[in-house]
Amino acid sequence: MISFTEFFEAITFFGEIVIGQIGFQVIAISLGRRGSGEWNTQDSIRFAVMLSTSITATLICYAPFYAVTIFKLELLELINLLIVLSMIFVTLFSFYLISIFKKVINFSDFVSSGAVHIVYSIAFIINIIFILSVLRIIEPSIWLYYLSIHYFQFLSLYCFVRLMIYR
Repeated sequence: MISFTEFFEAITFFGEIVIGQIGFQVIAISLGRRGSGEWNTQDSIRFAVMLSTSITATLICYAPFYAVTIFKLELLELINLLIVLSMIFVTLFSFYLISIFKKVINFSDFVSSGAVHIVYSIAFIINIIFILSVLRIIEPSIWLYYLSIHYFQFLSLYCFVRLMIYR
């Protein structure tokens, strides 16, 4: 079993990475190719997803500090609360992906690369894992919470790369 200190050190480390990542992404995009003023619907959606996933990852990283400050929780209770919180964020983001599906499917670069199906498949699989965890079919553990942070970091990085290399 991990201790509070190890858990908070890991979460702080992830939080620092997320904040550095979002700062770099915004600066790189503003100074990079998009500085020429060419901005279309695809870029707007990618930029919105990049920012929202980075902000969500940051919120997930710092949620334990607020949960421990507000509520008097044991580590196991905290982990269960954080898994439920992560599931809510992942589910809301999945609904957002579903709502923009009709716009995204029209982007030839998304469809030709199979990116739409990969992103939606990953979101679907992670939602299934979270639901199984909440229903106690699989034992929830701290790895699930870390997985949600990596999930949002991955999507942010994916959108950043697509923004930088899209022609």
